[in-house]
Amino acid sequence: MQLLIIKINALHSNPEYALLGKKQTEDRYTPGEWDKVRSLAKGRRVVILLPNSDVVLTSVNIPSKNKKQLYQAIPYALEDTLAEDIENLHFAIHQETALADSHVAIINRERLDLTITLLRKKGITPHFILPQLLSQSCPDNAWSIIQQPMDLNSNHPVTIRLNAFNGFSCDKNLLGIFLTEQLEKLAPESLATNIDIGELPEALQSLPLTKSDPTLVEYSSIESALPLNLLTGFVSHKRESNFDWKAWRPPLILASLVGAVWLGILGWQNSELQQQKKQLNTSIETLFKSTFPDSRLVDAPQQMGSKLAQLKKGITETVDSPLPLISNISPLLNQYKDLTLKEIRYQENELVLVMQAPSLTRLENFKKEAAEKSKLKVSINSSTTTADKVESLLIITPLASAEIKAPGANS
Repeated sequence: MQLLIIKINALHSNPEYALLGKKQTEDRYTPGEWDKVRSLAKGRRVVILLPNSDVVLTSVNIPSKNKKQLYQAIPYALEDTLAEDIENLHFAIHQETALADSHVAIINRERLDLTITLLRKKGITPHFILPQLLSQSCPDNAWSIIQQPMDLNSNHPVTIRLNAFNGFSCDKNLLGIFLTEQLEKLAPESLATNIDIGELPEALQSLPLTKSDPTLVEYSSIESALPLNLLTGFVSHKRESNFDWKAWRPPLILASLVGAVWLGILGWQNSELQQQKKQLNTSIETLFKSTFPDSRLVDAPQQMGSKLAQLKKGITETVDSPLPLISNISPLLNQYKDLTLKEIRYQENELVLVMQAPSLTRLENFKKEAAEKSKLKVSINSSTTTADKVESLLIITPLASAEIKAPGANS
């Protein structure tokens, strides 16, 4: 795994960086501009190192195999030891086994939010965020004690890494006090430090020493700390959107235009369908008036159905009238709103319709449903096809009479 290490000392200043991998096992921090750092991120996992003052490292023992319960219990178990309300803090937790201590990294949520926002503005996507302390050398069974440059208050800060996931910082003059409890728990076998042996607490002066270079960062030391990633489980609570509207503005405008065009098309199609329906109703009314000139027109399709029922009761022979056919075919025509009725005629017990359809397949479907639902036979006698429509002559007869027609008739 190739790593780009970015050390942030302050949000308003340029970072330092180092490049590590299994072949390049160590590197020195190099000051750099954000543009330079961003160019190095391609193909590498990005590790962000924050100031130690921003992160608290600790451990707690809560035996549990349920990770959800563990994440709920640990903040309350540590609440009395923290200076801030736990609602304002983010807890990153790593537990190696169910019975082992849980290693915990704690950071203020707003501080972590600000860091992520800064990186996003710089075009950098972080994969891991750790305190700088966890980048110190971490030999097996050894402590790493590094004296840092004097701060603005003339203090001499020292950072102590006890193992892969634990450590703290304090003033050099208080080092002996802070290490007393740690020595009682588990003394190290050796030390890695940049402090002269005579300046160390007496309890540590008998241990083997290895000189440590604070400007050098090692791959193995960083890799061992990655499981305690401050990004784990973090959800930003910022109200402002991080969506880059400028980048998406052209496609959003295009999508809006396409949507407006489709709404216009749908409106036009709906208007066309309404006109076709009106035309069909006008044709039916004209036929009704010509057939029953003395009848008062109210609802032509319904009145035709009523007249047909009366005719069926009064006669047993076939009546040479278009009403039965129109009455039977009208409901189906209303269902096929994409068919346009251009002309309607009646001759020799046959209803002749000139129809426009989007395709011949649509007419075939109409023909099939006429037989199944309306007990009518629809013959497609002739068709004229253009780029976007088909105009056909349809002959409609009762299914019973159609079945006794001579063979060879159109179907």
